Amino acid sequence: MTGRLIAAGLALFGLLTGVAAAIVTEALDAWGYSGYAAMPLDVEIAIFYAAMGFLVTWRKPRNLVGWALVTIAAWDGFMALMTALVGAFDSPDDPAARIFEAIQHAGWSPPIWAIATLLPLIYPDGKLPSKRWWWAVGFATYGIVAYLVGGTLSEGVHGSKYTVHNPAAVPELQGLATFLVESSEVILVAASVIALIGLGVRWRRSTGVQARRLSLLFWVLLFGGAQAVFRNFVAVPIVVDHILEVVAAALVPTAVAVAVTRDRLYDLDLAVRRAIVGLVVTVTLLACYLGLYASLSFITPIDSPFEAGIVGAAIFPIALLLTRWVRQVAWGRRVDIVEAVTALGQRMRDRIEVSEVPAAVCEEIVNSLHLRFARLELETPDGVRTLAEVRKCVDDEAEPVTFVLWHRGTVVGRLLVAAPEGRTHLDEMLTQALASLADQVAPVVAALRLDEELLRSREQLVTAREEERGRLSRDLHDDVGPTLAGIRLQLDAVRAKLPDDTPAIELMDRAVTAIHDALGIVRRVAYRLRPPELETLGLVGALRELALFLSAPTLKVETQLPDDVSALSQSIEVAAYRIVAEALTNVVKHAKATSASVTLSINGDGVVLEIQDDGVGLPTDAGSRGMGLKFMAQRAQEIAGQFSCQSTEHGTLVRAVLPLRNR
Repeated sequence: MTGRLIAAGLALFGLLTGVAAAIVTEALDAWGYSGYAAMPLDVEIAIFYAAMGFLVTWRKPRNLVGWALVTIAAWDGFMALMTALVGAFDSPDDPAARIFEAIQHAGWSPPIWAIATLLPLIYPDGKLPSKRWWWAVGFATYGIVAYLVGGTLSEGVHGSKYTVHNPAAVPELQGLATFLVESSEVILVAASVIALIGLGVRWRRSTGVQARRLSLLFWVLLFGGAQAVFRNFVAVPIVVDHILEVVAAALVPTAVAVAVTRDRLYDLDLAVRRAIVGLVVTVTLLACYLGLYASLSFITPIDSPFEAGIVGAAIFPIALLLTRWVRQVAWGRRVDIVEAVTALGQRMRDRIEVSEVPAAVCEEIVNSLHLRFARLELETPDGVRTLAEVRKCVDDEAEPVTFVLWHRGTVVGRLLVAAPEGRTHLDEMLTQALASLADQVAPVVAALRLDEELLRSREQLVTAREEERGRLSRDLHDDVGPTLAGIRLQLDAVRAKLPDDTPAIELMDRAVTAIHDALGIVRRVAYRLRPPELETLGLVGALRELALFLSAPTLKVETQLPDDVSALSQSIEVAAYRIVAEALTNVVKHAKATSASVTLSINGDGVVLEIQDDGVGLPTDAGSRGMGLKFMAQRAQEIAGQFSCQSTEHGTLVRAVLPLRNR
């Protein structure tokens, strides 16, 4: 707390002295004197740097950037007040005027040079790029001290309503003073270039939001150096000279303000950041008005309030555009939540397949809100499952933010998003927009969850059905079949002992025939319940046997099957076998093909079945006329699989993607 209070005291001192300097200068009507030429710059530095330095040190008391800002503000404000007070007396020989002149003549330069040489080395975290950069700090400090000593010893005058000479000047040491000032100027210019290079190197090595923070200050300082060189070598009107000087100095705290508001540098809260944006907008408008006013005053004097009002009216449209631009730079691109929700609704209406809706939601969120990535997760009894994920870039600098999706008091899923590229956080406006979007997405996810539950129930029914069919098939095969076969053998034995002319012989033959037919019916029913080949040969053997059985001189059926399919459940095996059997039956009946192939592969997506033939292809009304395609599609869909059938250049391709196991 002591550090915060000291920093607050320095900031308050800089603010009060800067305001006092402006008041004294206005009271003396001294703005036009040469001794007060730098007063607008000094007042601006004292006020703006004090405000930004106070905010930084109060939030981050150990960050040297904040301490540098408040120190620069306090020093410059004090020097501005000393400059203003030099001309506040009746005579240049007044002892106070001479003391004030000696102080301001010696001490005006350190804060200006510190902005150009030291501040870039420690921005934004208050630390040097590495320990190897301490020499640059020492180099710049030596230049500042040498310039301070040279300015103290050198002769100079302060022009106001009277002329005040520097009382600390030593005539015998003017050669040394000139050497110190000129050599230190070279050193400080070199130190400024070194600091700018160091900032540029740190910028190029950074990524994301850190790179943007550094780049903003880099370009601001580069502009400051360029305008200083321009003003030094090109003769410009005094008004333009002052405007360039003031703008260059104002852009440094503005760059910090943009980083604070847009990128949440130093973690200042929303109210403070809004106040900073308001201050930046106000200062921008004021600077714009005063700049145009001063420029027009240079061309033609503005003496009446009416003329000043005309200037204000002329600048109003420019001010509106400038205000909008400043707000956009400070806050970043704002989110139109109505537009985002409308686009999302339109996108969802255009999607027919339920499985495509999650991807559409993620794509629209990423594109409309310029996010790094979005992931939609579904809450299921078995845990959380990812429905879709859309990633705009591979930068994982920011931690994902989770929005819980509630529907009718139940958590149905989660929406995970990452901040836009170049940021490490979601600001309040974007967070509110995403929370609103999450409320719109929740019913969709709830519907998908119901669809998942319905599909799971259907899969459970399919599994139970296949298990029951398997049991019935085994019972028919192991119990009913042998029983009927035994009865038939007994009847055959009885018939063999009866004379041929016995009237019961005909009845016995009918009974044997009926039992024989019953055995055939039992075998067919058992086969339809569960193909016995699956029990005896397994899926691979059963498919090979089926292909061999359906092959003929005019039709060659080939198979490409894996050796191991043990990962498949019984219901998946039955569905795969039934789909292949139905597809090959259609080839035999309708395709007029000479060759067909059955391919089965297992990958991360599941089981992929492909039945390809070189026949005549599908008729246009195949889907509505035949039951075979509907049968195969139903087989795939009831176990959460996918089915497609389409004509190709060489015939027909039937494709089914089935899960490895039931969920």
